[in-house]
Amino acid sequence: MRGLLLILLLAVLPARAAMDITRELVAPDNVVPGQPLRVAMTFWTDTWFNPPPQWPAFVIENGSLLTTPLPNQLLSRHKDGTNWSGIRLERQVMAWDQGVLRLPATEVTLTSPGQPPVTVPLPALEKPVNWPQDTRQPDRFLPASHLTLSQKITQFHAADDQQLHAGDVIERAVTVQAGGIVANQIPRLLYAIPGTETQGLPAENQLLTRGRGDVEGAQRTERLRYLPSQAGTVTLPPVQLRWWDTGHQQWQLADLPGASFQVAAARGAGSEAALRGTTGEQKWRPYLLAGAAVILVIFLWFSRRLIARSCRYLARRWHRFWHPVPLPDLSPVSQQKNPRQLPPF
Repeated sequence: MRGLLLILLLAVLPARAAMDITRELVAPDNVVPGQPLRVAMTFWTDTWFNPPPQWPAFVIENGSLLTTPLPNQLLSRHKDGTNWSGIRLERQVMAWDQGVLRLPATEVTLTSPGQPPVTVPLPALEKPVNWPQDTRQPDRFLPASHLTLSQKITQFHAADDQQLHAGDVIERAVTVQAGGIVANQIPRLLYAIPGTETQGLPAENQLLTRGRGDVEGAQRTERLRYLPSQAGTVTLPPVQLRWWDTGHQQWQLADLPGASFQVAAARGAGSEAALRGTTGEQKWRPYLLAGAAVILVIFLWFSRRLIARSCRYLARRWHRFWHPVPLPDLSPVSQQKNPRQLPPF
């Protein structure tokens, strides 16, 4: 009996679990402005009976916290003869200028039912950030682990003659795929050219992921339409993008060739009128009007008696309003000429 009571007592006692939290800055040896770094925070426990952790705020000095969604990870370790299980939270941070990226020291209090709270100190983390040598345009500086540049040129013709005329459209789409960056860091690559009107389309940004949703980079597609208004030659300039290779710590140059197009004179007038004449809207309009007229005639025929009574009623009301009935016996003049004889009492 005593053994059974002891087993029940041990079963109802709360489990005393060890808890710990660690923080680290995942970064290479040399960091440049605009290069995303990862701050990894891991909550460790030797049992899963603990409540989920309350993550501390990410306070960044001389940098900013990015909103790139990164998936959480489940980890395990063996330390001091104990098997630990952990959940890892990662966030991206970035420094936009040269200096020291710093995460100040803080304390985290971990709580669990049935045992006192545990306060874990987290030391400060620092990382120096420097511009690479031969940086020419800081506003167009692009650090990436890898980068590819591609383009697509499409012609839009108003007719099926495969000839580019004034009034047609030339669309140029340039796509940049780079690793270890965010899409807003990619500078603008397409600009207007003298003598030709242009129309810029909104850029399309997309995250590049791998595995189970881990973000590895970004893709940006920029489109520009050239609208030649007269005959001549339209020359699209080559595109060059100078970027910093963070893996090899050196400058790289990605380029795209230009292209030239011969533009003929504008097509003859009259095509718009012919195009409007082929729409199906005018074909069905006479039939719709004829059908509506037939329905109206049928409705008036079956409602002819009601319409006639309504007309007679309105005519009587109109005649009564404009031709009042005279009452000669009640007028004052008639009473003076023909005084009424009062009956004798």
